[in-house]
Amino acid sequence: MQQHSHPYRWVLLGALWMVYFSFGLAVFSMAPLLETIREDLGLSKGAMGAVLSAWPLVYLVAALPAGTLIDRLGLRHSLAIATVLISASSLLRPIADNFIGLFGAVAIFGIGGPLVSVGAPKLVSVWFAVDERPLAMGITMSGPGIGGVVALATANSVLMPAFDQSWRSTLMVYAVVTVAVIAVWLVVATAAERIAPEADRNTDPEGGFSGAWNLIREHQAVQIMLVVALGMFFYNHALNGWLPTVIEDRGFSSSVAGYLAGAVTALGIVGALLGPRMVPDKSRITAMALGFALFGMATLLLNVDTRPTTFAGLVVIGLIKGLAVPVALLVMMQLPGVSPSNMGAAGGLFFTAGEAGGVAGPVLFGVLSDIGGSNAGLVLLTGVTFATALLTVLLRSAMARAVGHR
Repeated sequence: MQQHSHPYRWVLLGALWMVYFSFGLAVFSMAPLLETIREDLGLSKGAMGAVLSAWPLVYLVAALPAGTLIDRLGLRHSLAIATVLISASSLLRPIADNFIGLFGAVAIFGIGGPLVSVGAPKLVSVWFAVDERPLAMGITMSGPGIGGVVALATANSVLMPAFDQSWRSTLMVYAVVTVAVIAVWLVVATAAERIAPEADRNTDPEGGFSGAWNLIREHQAVQIMLVVALGMFFYNHALNGWLPTVIEDRGFSSSVAGYLAGAVTALGIVGALLGPRMVPDKSRITAMALGFALFGMATLLLNVDTRPTTFAGLVVIGLIKGLAVPVALLVMMQLPGVSPSNMGAAGGLFFTAGEAGGVAGPVLFGVLSDIGGSNAGLVLLTGVTFATALLTVLLRSAMARAVGHR
């Protein structure tokens, strides 16, 4: 029986979902505790923004090599390495007692993160037939979102009160969950490798670096798409890290801010599962431009210091947030020069460029917040989203010119 039809593929997908859940738990677990951690360690908001950017900084360097490593080691070993690194990052955070320690703990996640991001679509492509892949990817992509919802909803309302307002004990609970995922993945993946040995390995000796360089050099549409990815991740990472603080600045308690930020992430999960299927192929770039413009409008609403406008802005962000990256990746697959044979290189470029924005976003938001409060950071995000919407319009023109020259 081929792995595409073997019923065990769904068990393996469940284990992958748990790995991605731990990914989301690690990414979001600090967000609702930022102010508490910052005050306890005596850090400025700018320094805290640097901590939030530690893992994207490492991620953007590791994204391209991650695909090659996965092809050589296979999914069982590479995703096991990923879960160990995620767990190490999670375990070291609550014992950090200064900026360097916390920065280093968060940075370790940046090595494991791209192994998950690249490994997840590879697992789906290896184990699932073409007609099942949209469902499998939808299930997989809900993992980090649900992990984020759990962290945002439980940190200040459940775990902090249970542990006498100790952020260290709260983060340690999340770390224990990520450690448990290591065992689950190893057991499930070991059985899967017995069913389909070597199915997920690529013996092609050529790496993806030359292919990535050719895409950048020869195709203007790819160049523009990478800048779009930078702007999109700039916005996403800045908001992921600072949204609970922004909500608190609007007069909400820390626990309510956690619930509201979790609700935004929950809406994003719905968008990730349903949105890409609802956008026609020919309308994807238009949908991207509209989405970025709406992001800009939402941050303008957050800048108006009233509860109704805050709620309205959060709803808009939540509805659009989840479908932004999936739709962008679908557009990436349609770009001139991109094909199934070099999609690994294209995907590596996409996440590398995106995480460059992911590094800059939280840092600049934090620095501006030190100067002018969260309103100043939101003004920055508004400008970035409107500029990214304009770039998306230019992307359409570049693709049209490329088609005309064929």
